[in-house]
Formats: sequence, C-alpha cells, structure tokens
Amino acid sequence: MVEFWTTSMGLPPVVVKAATRAEAQGWDGIGVPYAPTMAPDPYVVLSTVAAATSRIKVVTWVATPGSHTPAAAAGSIKTVQAVSDGRAVLGLGRGDSAMAYLGMAPAPVKFFERYVSRLRNYLQDEPQPFDYDLDGGGHFPPVDRLGLVSTATEAKFGLFMRNIPPVPIDLVGTGPKVLGIGARHADHVTTAVGGDPERVAWALGVVREAREAAGITRPVNLGAWVPVAVTDDLAAGRRMLSGSTTSMARFTAMYGKAVAPVSDADREVYETVHDNYELHGHFREGSPQSKVVPDEFIDRFAVIGPPEVCIERLRALVDLGIQRFVISGPSALVTPDLAEEAAQRFEEEVMPALR
Repeated sequence: MVEFWTTSMGLPPVVVKAATRAEAQGWDGIGVPYAPTMAPDPYVVLSTVAAATSRIKVVTWVATPGSHTPAAAAGSIKTVQAVSDGRAVLGLGRGDSAMAYLGMAPAPVKFFERYVSRLRNYLQDEPQPFDYDLDGGGHFPPVDRLGLVSTATEAKFGLFMRNIPPVPIDLVGTGPKVLGIGARHADHVTTAVGGDPERVAWALGVVREAREAAGITRPVNLGAWVPVAVTDDLAAGRRMLSGSTTSMARFTAMYGKAVAPVSDADREVYETVHDNYELHGHFREGSPQSKVVPDEFIDRFAVIGPPEVCIERLRALVDLGIQRFVISGPSALVTPDLAEEAAQRFEEEVMPALR
C-alpha cells in the first residue's frame, strides 16, 4: 500500500493538533523540522505527538550531524520509539538550513557516511568499538587518560534503553553520493528531486545500483518528497509551490553546479536558483529565488492540477517503485483559503484513489 506522510511545525500543542487531524484523515506519518535555532526540539515535540496519537508514524525531517553525535541522536529517537510503541523513524540528511543557521555547510560526504553507519548500529543495538571523533565530536581524549581500574570497553546502550524496537533510518538524498549512502546504510531512502518521473527514475536507479554493488539484500522502503497542489488554478498552484519547488531544486546544485544528469536548460535553472538563493526565503512562497524559475520547470518538478492530473502524475511514480510520498503541500502565506482547499482535495480525492 502506498503511504502518505505530511509535515508540521511549531510548539507541541500546535503539532499535536495537526497530528491528530492527520491521523483522522488517514495520513501514515508526520514529520517535524530539525533546526536547533529555528524550531522547537523535534524529539520533545514527537514524544508529545506520539503520546497523543495511536497509529501515525513520527519522524524528524531531517536530522543532521551538526548538533547531535550519533550516540545522542540515537538515544533521543530511541526514547521517542519507546513512547510511540514503535512508530518512530529517524529522518536524516547532510543538513542545509539547520546547519547554515549554525554557520556551517552540509556535512562532508565521507564523514556523513561514517556518521550514518555508526548511528544505524546504535539504532540496531549493536555494540561498537569506541570512536572518539564521532561520539565525542572530536573534542575529547580517550577515557584511558583517567587511569581507571575498570571502565567500559565498547559503546552500547544500557539497562533503561534495552528492549526498545530498532528505529529505521530514512535518509533523504538528492545527489548520487548521498543516495548511495542511503542505499548502503538506511532502511528507507527518500528522493528529494521532485515529481518529474525522469528524475525520480534516475534517483531510484542510483539507489538500486549502489545496493547491488554492495551486495545488500535487506528490504528498503523507497520514498519521494514531492510538492503537490490540487487545484484547477494552475497559476495559483505554481505560486503556492514556488517556495518548496525552488528550495528542493537548489539541493541539486548546492555548491553552484548541478550534481545529476539533467538537460542543459534544466541545468541553467538549477544553477540560477543557487545563484539567487537567500536563506531567509528557504521554502517560502515569494522568495527571491522563487521568482527566477520558469513556469514550465515548476510544472514538471511539482505536481499541480485537478485531482485526476495529480493522481496520474503520482501513479507514474508508484509505477517506478515509490512506496511512500512525503507531501510538501501548498503554502498558505498569501492565499490561506486556496491552500486549505487544495490540501483538503488532496486528502479527499487523491489519497484514496492511490491507496
């Protein structure tokens, strides 16, 4: 069955209200942002949501290595897993705005793979050799310096964290290197390349090839993060998705050059978005970067139109192997009534048709 996941943001009462409504409307999961200086602590919020719901899954979108060592991140999400009775997922990525607001660029790829590997081991309750660079952030000397008669000999969770079900990692990726890391270490991989079937097919191909090359046979759940607006007003749909479309498009040219095989025309769009990107406009309708993207690009990258069009577009992605959609819905900043109508039509007409 195809799953549909949504997002929310705010203090616990706000997200609890959104989550209980989403659960009643049939959503399968809800995620909250991980941004230490910009949003409430996601693990506190998700624990509150888990205590107020019974079915919907809860996820971080997306945690980064910037402010949590693998041991700390694992301990936090395992606590949510215990509160939710097994409904927690750790959404993970190299980092973008959350890191930028701490003055840092995304995690280097080689470091990130080590981080993901160690984090997954913690979440699977596998004892590990000490790694001072990762678990101590590279700041602390080894415990041997204390000259203790007896000490721990490996890193593992203790008594109070036993018997908690393993927590799956959902790695969100855009470029081939990060998608490959997800293929090798994650339980879920979510593509962040929009809703163009050609781009999604390429990303899924990268994941499948990397898994085959590494000899990995355990199941992987394949997802796609897609901006969607169900509306008969195409111009309004473009406007409401302009922020999410351009922010997601920038991931393909994070450092100024496109990292995926795209047409020359699209390459110019991706790199123009990068060259005009302002952090304060991240995922915001009407941002400077949202004004430099051609309508034709938005129409392919996002999914916009009446229900039958959206159903057809999303079904094409299911046919490619997508099992789970993370829906970036229409912005309500400028036209809240229209955004609410578009979201309601998605729930009532699109989701049931794709179940």
